[in-house]
Amino acid sequence: MKQCLEELGYAVVPTVGNSMLPILQEGKCMVQVIRIEGKPLQEGDVVLYRRKNGAYILHRIMRKIEEDTFLVCGDHQWRLEEEIQKEQILAVMQGFLKNGHYVDDNTWWYRIYKIIWNRNLLIRRCCLAFLRLSGLEKKWLR
Repeated sequence: MKQCLEELGYAVVPTVGNSMLPILQEGKCMVQVIRIEGKPLQEGDVVLYRRKNGAYILHRIMRKIEEDTFLVCGDHQWRLEEEIQKEQILAVMQGFLKNGHYVDDNTWWYRIYKIIWNRNLLIRRCCLAFLRLSGLEKKWLR
């Protein structure tokens, strides 16, 4: 992945884990990420970053704290998770492939999803609680 980013400026990688549900499902989605060179990062962007322990993580920017400091969180989480520095960010998601369809920031339903899901953690908590209580969450994880 790092070699593709360095040489081509982009990489296509599979998703791992369930922190970015409901949109990105492990084993069912591929994510296209691009180098961030010169691109201003903003709330709602999904970034690929490296934690201090060396793990690669794909999460969404929830808030910009300072010029080079961001608060990130997975879409399947309802607590703002971690503060990261710009130098930890390797790439930003340009789009993803799900069920044979490519989706990017210009896709109408994804833009609406980002607005609703990103701006109100109360709505997110309610939706995730409903999914857990109804058993629908387990269907996603299969």
